[in-house]
Amino acid sequence: MPVTEGVNSVVHAIRILEQFKNGAGLSAGEISKLTGIPRATVYRLLKTLSLQQIVRQGDDKKYRLTLRLMELGNAALAIPSLQQTVYPFLVSLSDITGETGHFSVLDGYHVGYIAKKESPHPFRMLSYIGWRGPLHATAAGKMLLSYSNSDFIDSVLDQKLHQYTSHTITDPDRLRQEIENIRSSKYAIDDEELSEGLLCFSVPVFFEEKAIGSLSVSGPKQRLLQKTTDEFIEILNQKSEGITKKLMYGIK
Repeated sequence: MPVTEGVNSVVHAIRILEQFKNGAGLSAGEISKLTGIPRATVYRLLKTLSLQQIVRQGDDKKYRLTLRLMELGNAALAIPSLQQTVYPFLVSLSDITGETGHFSVLDGYHVGYIAKKESPHPFRMLSYIGWRGPLHATAAGKMLLSYSNSDFIDSVLDQKLHQYTSHTITDPDRLRQEIENIRSSKYAIDDEELSEGLLCFSVPVFFEEKAIGSLSVSGPKQRLLQKTTDEFIEILNQKSEGITKKLMYGIK
């Protein structure tokens, strides 16, 4: 392969990756129009990126980014590492609440957990960094979904929504109303929707006026009910604002 072709391929691949924003899916044709790269070239590069698990094609035939970029460079969202930036805030969140704190981002049709601080209690939410959860059955997932564009929300609602517990929202109309409520209140709750006995609260984290992730706290419902919802949301919002200031200005 000539050197110039190799360089052009890398440049084209980077330009393709730059088109993915806010979890929105894109078809090869749409990417070709946005970048001016010939459709045949786009198809070839998307196939390569798919084989390397950097993008994933959904049931709607559109492509979305995965967390593979995080694995490759641990810097898919920000430099320095977003994980390193948010972790001190997760530690503080866990210290204050006594529960498990997570920072999550959209990963295709899932919520991807990229940073975590465990609760000191032996009975706590079982999760791990890199875990991909359902958007419709987690507080973090519903929060990220509420800040997504309408096309992406429609594509999620068009899919069969798996019922994890008797509390899981599987009716598209009800979930759409839930999304509207979350967008209005600016916080989301998972009340035993993913796992019986588990309660979770989540708020958005902004950077340059865009919701780039979700900050959440999770634990056994019986223990979390010792505080009010307002208390948890206030704590989460304080930590979320701290993360935003740290990302924008380097302020702790």
